[in-house]
Amino acid sequence: MKRFMALLTASLLAASMTVSAAGSPSTSAVAKKEKKEVAAPAPSEAVEASGTQPSYAGEGFSNASDAQAAAQRGLSAGEYYNNAVTSAPGVPNALPVGQGGKILINGVPSNLSTTLSRVSSAVAGSAQSQAASLGGRLLNVVGLKFPAANFNAATVNFYVKGLADGTSIAARQYVNGQWIEVDVVESRADHVILLLKGSGPVAFIALP
Repeated sequence: MKRFMALLTASLLAASMTVSAAGSPSTSAVAKKEKKEVAAPAPSEAVEASGTQPSYAGEGFSNASDAQAAAQRGLSAGEYYNNAVTSAPGVPNALPVGQGGKILINGVPSNLSTTLSRVSSAVAGSAQSQAASLGGRLLNVVGLKFPAANFNAATVNFYVKGLADGTSIAARQYVNGQWIEVDVVESRADHVILLLKGSGPVAFIALP
């Protein structure tokens, strides 16, 4: 009988040691939970870690907002930041047109500038017809918008890259579905100064 009790006690002790050596279910569950809750990096962090540039940066824009604004005006990064339009649909050998501010509002100097944009194919085609009717050549046609300012006339100096000194220039502006004549104040090498009364596409035409 004593021998039986000794054997029983030994087997119970061995079983107890085996159970205590195994990991408890609660510890295993917690470990799995902690493993699942490891946070993945946010998309922006993943981009930084991989060193990949955002698409707008690859196109030359400083931020996504500028890229969106340029897209609305049909401009590249270079055109957007220089307020210039280098081409028009269907206009061969167009001369780049830019505007750098310092508009005269009713004859008074200001720090305002126009906002330039690329025109549609339809407007460019119509401008081509206007140039042909004058016997001239369309140099470029650009969308033009004035800032919110009250004025009767604005004197605007446009930079027209490649314009030869002494070129005779005519200008037309598309207003309410019609091309109207615009006063050319001066034309010289790389510059055309126009007297404008409002917003709308402007066509620059070299006359024979």
